Amino acid sequence: MKKIKTLAIVTALLAGQSAFAQEKSDKGLNPLSLRPIHESNVMFKTTLWRRVDLNEKINQPLFAKGAEITKHLIDGVKAGVLEAFDNDSLAKKLTLEEFNQRLYKKFAGGGLSKEEIEAGFGAESEDDGWGGEAAKTPAAGTTAGTESDSQTSGTPKTTAASEGGYEMFPSELYILEIKEDWIFDKQRSRQYADIQSITIMIPAEASAEGLEKPLASFKYKELETYFRGNPNCIWYNAANVAQHKNLADAFELRLFHGKIVRKANPGNKYLDQIYKSPKEGMLKSQQLEYELMEFENNLWEY
Repeated sequence: MKKIKTLAIVTALLAGQSAFAQEKSDKGLNPLSLRPIHESNVMFKTTLWRRVDLNEKINQPLFAKGAEITKHLIDGVKAGVLEAFDNDSLAKKLTLEEFNQRLYKKFAGGGLSKEEIEAGFGAESEDDGWGGEAAKTPAAGTTAGTESDSQTSGTPKTTAASEGGYEMFPSELYILEIKEDWIFDKQRSRQYADIQSITIMIPAEASAEGLEKPLASFKYKELETYFRGNPNCIWYNAANVAQHKNLADAFELRLFHGKIVRKANPGNKYLDQIYKSPKEGMLKSQQLEYELMEFENNLWEY
């Protein structure tokens, strides 16, 4: 009887230790990481922000016409599949209404009044110049798209007759900001780039204030699942159109170019702000790239 009791006590203690070990191992893992590394294995870590200009030739596969990465992100939010956040801290979620408001671009001059639009001002002639009838283009200050478009998207299109603007096209949103952790994993003896979030930036020329600002930020961990589940999310392979890649694979293979614009610092400042000029900021950005490449190699010098 004593042996049975002793065995039960030992089993209970081992079970308790196992549960405690599991609880401990769950801590120290970054919930935003696609492949989290336990903090006990992190020998070195820094956070970088990269600016990805989708109009650059090297990034154009991410921005193919009709398959822009920004289009997929906007569609995902409107479909309720993706969560949009206020900024890359990922602390505050945006409602669909708030997201649509940010996506809406107002005309500088306010557009035409409702009476002017109803009177036909701003609409092009129906004659196409060849004796035929041309399709009417929207009057200045109206949104592109038809009633069926708004029904398909599930959100009513706001007419610019009352607002004086339009919903920005994905092709106008050509700037992404990628936040990533650079980690040296001492267990595997190698360095990893761990993307945390991707932010769509509204370019200065498209912003009412004339300043570059975020449209929305997304958890990369969620984006990876979204990309893999959507065969239309492609990195366009112009060299071989039979071998387009999924956007998730493109980011995994680092098939993009992003200039470092910020490194973790106490003031949370951009390099341009720290070094007082865009030129010095760019030089420091290149220097940081070289330092990251050399860091891992220098660890194994004897």
